[in-house]
Amino acid sequence: MSKFKNNKLAFVNARLIDPGNKIDNIGIVLIENKIIKKVITNEGNNLNLNDYQIIDCKKYVLCPGLIDICAHLREPGEEYKENIESASNAALAGGITSIICMPDTNPVIDQISVIEFIARRARETNGVKIYPAASITKGLSGDKLTEMGLLKEAGAILFTEGNNAISNTKIMQQALNYAKNFDALIVQHPQDAFLAKNGVMNSGPLASKLGLPGISKVAEIIQIEKDLRLLENTGGRLHFINITTKESVNIINIAQKNGLNVTCSTSPHYFSLNENAVDEWKTFAKVTPPLRSEEDRKYIFDSIINNKINLLTSHHSPQDQDNKRVPFEQAEFGIIGLETLLPLCLKLHFEGKMKLIDVIDKITYQPSKVLNLKSGILKKDSPADICIFDLNHKYKLDIDNMKSKSKNSLFEDYEVKGKVMATIIDGRIAYKSPKMKI
Repeated sequence: MSKFKNNKLAFVNARLIDPGNKIDNIGIVLIENKIIKKVITNEGNNLNLNDYQIIDCKKYVLCPGLIDICAHLREPGEEYKENIESASNAALAGGITSIICMPDTNPVIDQISVIEFIARRARETNGVKIYPAASITKGLSGDKLTEMGLLKEAGAILFTEGNNAISNTKIMQQALNYAKNFDALIVQHPQDAFLAKNGVMNSGPLASKLGLPGISKVAEIIQIEKDLRLLENTGGRLHFINITTKESVNIINIAQKNGLNVTCSTSPHYFSLNENAVDEWKTFAKVTPPLRSEEDRKYIFDSIINNKINLLTSHHSPQDQDNKRVPFEQAEFGIIGLETLLPLCLKLHFEGKMKLIDVIDKITYQPSKVLNLKSGILKKDSPADICIFDLNHKYKLDIDNMKSKSKNSLFEDYEVKGKVMATIIDGRIAYKSPKMKI
């Protein structure tokens, strides 16, 4: 590609889908020097592309690269489960160009040195863009705030306790107040720690049948209601990840209509699966928050279609065999999701009749808005972060061939449509399928 000056690429004959500009049309994208130079949807334009490497997209979908605001990368500290390189490779194969890594590493992302370490490892890997999320409290202790201003200046894109929720109301109030001073985003995992203590799956008849301690949906609902009261008092920005219940969606929607700066997201396993996946003590179905009833699953599915849930994340949580092939109560929580995010979200289009542009919106433009990123859109001078996928390619998910180190997924042999053909980062072709001629 070096013969083409300034790495000039012309993606032609593509179905351009850009929610930020409300584009769904056949067109051309020109890239030069890491940025998008031009987006053309009028096929009648006479273009001189002699200086460009021309890539025929064969009417595959070309959209902004996916942005995943919640992924556990396990480095530093648990590289045997996942590391930055393997997570990056998995993300690229899934069409993801930007990842926000959760702070529950070892050491915790609560110091500038750890942020600098992740930035260095991301540069060495030269793959997906990785933005560190810093912890709200030191060491994820829940009782002493981190230096948010300094951490944000060093590169922290948001503040969260990962899979923990701040249960101390005073600390959460302080966090929201403090974050507001720096226009920092607080991300909360909505599950009251006291109500969820020792629970391993959704409360109800199935948990009783299996003899497993349950986690009531009330644990999620109460945490959200409490945090919204604090947000109303303090102002600032708040995002709830992994919403799983009907009541949660409705409470957040009311808060949004009342003018609170709050958003929410969920993950594919919560709209694809219900608590029955746990039957016979399947530890791969042990996630946090737990898979809920079919009624809640269906409501979450419909809420995404009806735009009551702002965006979607993978909640990629790799766990090795030693931590999953154990009795259910001893198993770790989590499921991998980087390579399954796009095809599972496309189920909303194929099965839920959701417009394709609206599905893409929730994994590109909406997360970019919440995070104040320049990516997530196809426009002049924006980063050339792009996903190209074959919308109608049917296949079965093969977990063993996925690039993640861990294989803890419930979607083995799951029939899907939508295969990533290429992923472009800053104008560089970072991943391509053998079927994509580049």
